[in-house]
Amino acid sequence: MTEALDSRSDRVVAVTGAGTGIGRAIAAKFGALGWRVAVGGRRLDKLAETVLLMEQAGGTGLPHELDVTDGESVERFFSDVESEFGTVTAVINNAATARYGPLDDFSPAEIAAEIATKLTGSLFMARRGIQAMRREGRGGDILFITSLAAATPWPLHLPYAAASAGVEHAVRTLRLELEGTGIRVLNLRCGETAATDFATREMQTGRALDANQHWFRMNLLRHTGLMLPDDVADAVVAAVTLPRGHQYSVMEVMPTAPIGPLPATFEDWSVGVVENLTRQ
Repeated sequence: MTEALDSRSDRVVAVTGAGTGIGRAIAAKFGALGWRVAVGGRRLDKLAETVLLMEQAGGTGLPHELDVTDGESVERFFSDVESEFGTVTAVINNAATARYGPLDDFSPAEIAAEIATKLTGSLFMARRGIQAMRREGRGGDILFITSLAAATPWPLHLPYAAASAGVEHAVRTLRLELEGTGIRVLNLRCGETAATDFATREMQTGRALDANQHWFRMNLLRHTGLMLPDDVADAVVAAVTLPRGHQYSVMEVMPTAPIGPLPATFEDWSVGVVENLTRQ
């Protein structure tokens, strides 16, 4: 019988959407463990920056162009990583794209891109990772990052929310498919996080202002706490390094409310968010 995978050593990790934000933070955290990390994304210059950061943390990085919505790109990614590092033992499905606004304001291409990146792309990555892990016979981890919007109706964010909900159902189903293989299927559901690529872009376009006002009125934004990519990355590492034999079913990571009164107006909320981010 093949020896079971150790929870903290002999690990090769593939991280999607690793050029910026949460993906970059995840790569750096695994690098700090001394693991070998393959970072995939569409912008090689950004991936090179991520590799430098994780190597400074003590890891070994491999940047590789990756379009998760393209099955052939996914295959090239895994083949090259396996040639360089060996079998991938953890797949981190982080890649996503999104924008804010009412559904009728989206083009068909925008809807398709959000769903293809979040849902279809994560299944492409999971499929290929599982194939490699089954051949190796030592198990591994497939982790899917989703959003609070997958479980809570979240207007002005519908294509991304629907894709995230689809991912969460895929997690539940895949976990049953893989029972007895040693491959864990993990779901990290995240609350509001600042400094992500699309959050920054939506601030610049002005769409974030309209969306945040709407969410505040609907009591979806109750306090001014926000997470940063490092906070999400810590949760990812905690899930993947959990000793074998048990796993987190759905792990939610949410920002805590700062000490003090809750914001009474949207203006109070906006000021509080800026103050909290400045302190972090």
